[in-house]
Amino acid sequence: MTASMPDKADGFPVHWDNPKDANLHWGFDPMHTPDVMSPLGFDLYYEPFVRGFSDPLMARLVNHYAYFASDASNNSPRRPQTFTDAVESLFDGWRKWHDSILPEVLGEIEYYRGAEFDSFDNQRLIDEIDRLIKVRLRSGQLHEQAIVAYFRAMNLLLDTYTKYTGRDDVAGIRLVQGYGSKSVEAGQALWNLSRIAKSIPTVEQALLALNSKSAISGLDKLREEIEAQPFLDALEAYLDEFGWRSDLYELATPTWAENPTIPLGQIRAYLEMEDYDPNREIERAQRVRDQTIRHTLNSLKPRERQKLEAALDVATKLAPIQEDHNFYIDQRLAFLPRRLALAIGRRLVSAEALRQEADVFYLHADEVRSALRGEIAECAQLVGERKQEMEYWSAVTPPSFIGAPKQSSDSIDRFSGTSWLESEHPNGLQGNGCSAGVARGPARVLRNLDEVDRLQPGDILIARTTMPAWTPLFGVTRAIITETGGILSHAAVTAREYGIPAVMGVSNATRIIRDGQMLEVDGSEGTVRIVS
Repeated sequence: MTASMPDKADGFPVHWDNPKDANLHWGFDPMHTPDVMSPLGFDLYYEPFVRGFSDPLMARLVNHYAYFASDASNNSPRRPQTFTDAVESLFDGWRKWHDSILPEVLGEIEYYRGAEFDSFDNQRLIDEIDRLIKVRLRSGQLHEQAIVAYFRAMNLLLDTYTKYTGRDDVAGIRLVQGYGSKSVEAGQALWNLSRIAKSIPTVEQALLALNSKSAISGLDKLREEIEAQPFLDALEAYLDEFGWRSDLYELATPTWAENPTIPLGQIRAYLEMEDYDPNREIERAQRVRDQTIRHTLNSLKPRERQKLEAALDVATKLAPIQEDHNFYIDQRLAFLPRRLALAIGRRLVSAEALRQEADVFYLHADEVRSALRGEIAECAQLVGERKQEMEYWSAVTPPSFIGAPKQSSDSIDRFSGTSWLESEHPNGLQGNGCSAGVARGPARVLRNLDEVDRLQPGDILIARTTMPAWTPLFGVTRAIITETGGILSHAAVTAREYGIPAVMGVSNATRIIRDGQMLEVDGSEGTVRIVS
């Protein structure tokens, strides 16, 4: 049972400014950018970021969907390394993350947290647009440096493990689960907020009565209650630390810090789960990890054990970087510049060039510069046209690529996984097994976090993709199924930390599976069975 995303779609016109570009393979990335993207989000957030990769990558916005291509002709193959050299280079990658990458990122985060953009004159705001493009390009470079070390370490570990044990990746990845990350920390901190709320009857009752439509007004009412202050202070601290995140990679989407509807909904869900304790889940993951390590090492010959221990040592150090780089580079440093964009929006509203500050996202960067210079007096009509365009294209399924077909490759990509797998069972779906275990429960299909109210404890979550902002949901759901990803993807890593089965890369799962259907998920075999 399967369906596929179209390779090429009728009614999806593509104009090539440079005819040579049509000879490149331009891929669509449903894991990170499955939805339409705003013009300013593309210009300031996405395009310079992917251009920072060493591949090198190029990006283009086609019918408001982001596509990227690689000019592989500029690439030179990596020189093969001995096992010992590979391990040492990975330790260098770990040291680089802590000694240079993270401090540089933290410096930029503090700049975008503290800058008083509303006090800048128009020319300085223009200069800040140019500065942000450079920061995003640099972010792409730092992102790649951090994540490549992580992937190489995990691949070395899993290759070594499967070679010497004969077992699969799902069994081997347990060797590095339970070490925590900023994503897990965000979920734990949200659960701690729910404990504070539970200790204050006024707050608990108010939160249990909230839904996505009433969350903000309910929070405003709580601010009038003196006894709610301890919770409100803790919530403010949480949002300052973890709130600069968004549903997906789109600069135009408000963050939790600006609109805390989603975290308030998760706190409500935690209040409804009397027997849940994330610390207990983490301890369980750690016990399984330690038992797996002991059993595996004791089963190997001395030379094999020595190599696996070396691979495990460096992989353990690098394991948190998958989620931590995401927290620092792809969330905080990526979304704090919304403060700049919205300040520009307010400036253009005051100049009567825009009607609302958020309308700035429907302009391209060059148009924003022109508007700040006074060269464009009024942008409302253009903004209206762009809104209509994005609404139209949001209902269209984009093709998986434009330009030339992708050259076939036998290489294993443990991050993206294998797509379009066929199930052997008529009522089954096949994906990539990514987190061990078997679970049964009702399906809950969510296209985005705006629908999170519908997720109930014990449901099986089905989504196109999940970003770190989805992490707290993993404490509510019994298992997770996504249409994208492999064993090293965000959703897979987080599922293992929460101890729930996960099957990634299930083609068109959100279209095939219906809400409420009873499912059985096997995270080791990568199977999803529709029971009823």
